[in-house]
Amino acid sequence: MVEPRPELSKLSDYVPGKSIEEIREQFGLTEVVKLASNENPLGASPKAVEAFHKIADSLHLYPRGDAPKLIDAIAEKFGVRKSQIVIGNGSDEIIDMVGKAFIRQGDNCVAITPTFSVYKFTTLSNGADFIGVGAGDSKTSLADLAAVVNEKTRVAFICNPNNPTGLYYSEKEIREFMAKIPASVLVFVDEAYAEFATAADYPEMSKLLGEFPNLFINRTFSKIYGLAGLRVGYAMANEAVISAMWKIKPPFDVNQAAQVAAIAALGDTDHVNATRKLNADGCAALTQAFEGFGFKVLPTQGNFICVHIGERAKELVGFLERNGMIIRGLASFGLPEHVRITIGKPEENEFLVELVKKWVEA
Repeated sequence: MVEPRPELSKLSDYVPGKSIEEIREQFGLTEVVKLASNENPLGASPKAVEAFHKIADSLHLYPRGDAPKLIDAIAEKFGVRKSQIVIGNGSDEIIDMVGKAFIRQGDNCVAITPTFSVYKFTTLSNGADFIGVGAGDSKTSLADLAAVVNEKTRVAFICNPNNPTGLYYSEKEIREFMAKIPASVLVFVDEAYAEFATAADYPEMSKLLGEFPNLFINRTFSKIYGLAGLRVGYAMANEAVISAMWKIKPPFDVNQAAQVAAIAALGDTDHVNATRKLNADGCAALTQAFEGFGFKVLPTQGNFICVHIGERAKELVGFLERNGMIIRGLASFGLPEHVRITIGKPEENEFLVELVKKWVEA
């Protein structure tokens, strides 16, 4: 028998949210609403959809692996040099490339937990140890994260705003953390939900790149731009760090359609603004409703809310699925009494609240 790498014995399969098709088939439903995967309820940017359709006649051609037009657009948006940018097949691949480029056997990586599971997956799959700091739904100080950094630490992962809690760290907190750790530690700040953040002290991380050579900023087109199905991620960092990333990047990972759609989406300010307003209004409405039911709702800077339901959280998730509503139970994140709910359209949010009301009253 061909033996896999020993590191794989430490890994668990990724647990995705359930799909609409899965719930339809399981319960014989025709109408199902999904508020589980933090997708954009308005769909993809209309400009991105138009650009996607226009590329159909050239799908037989390989994409340019260096994606010059997309890199140019990102560089212009953030005021950074093109040599400070790398792209990937979703931000998941960016995380994977960081592992391949910087994480060695015997190293360790640290992260605020609970958080996105791919950080741990990448760490363990590259033969390093994963150290999670924090538990439950309260905000963990970055000083606590800095305290576990040692001579074997290679990467510190900070999801900001954090998935699944929605909590965030300010520029002051990030700066203080950076000052406490060695320059040899890559600080990976994942800003998948940054475009939704409204807090006055939420950091503009790209402005800190010149100040901190070990800062790494990860972003995605999956969330506010609505391109989750096309898989486009990108990162910004010091030129030496980005150069290492390009060396292990697959040559044709970001396809033609994804590249042109991402460029168009960057310029679609109407779609971004409409999404932000929908998110703010829906977040306020759902927070009020769930607090009215007596549940604790965490303050959020993302396009979702994290709600403490209690020991019957799994029961609520099952009840909702049987009635055509998908939300995310958080047992796989280490929060078995919590659920994460993506902010949807008004009618979707209202449908959810009606179902929860029935469950509470029953």
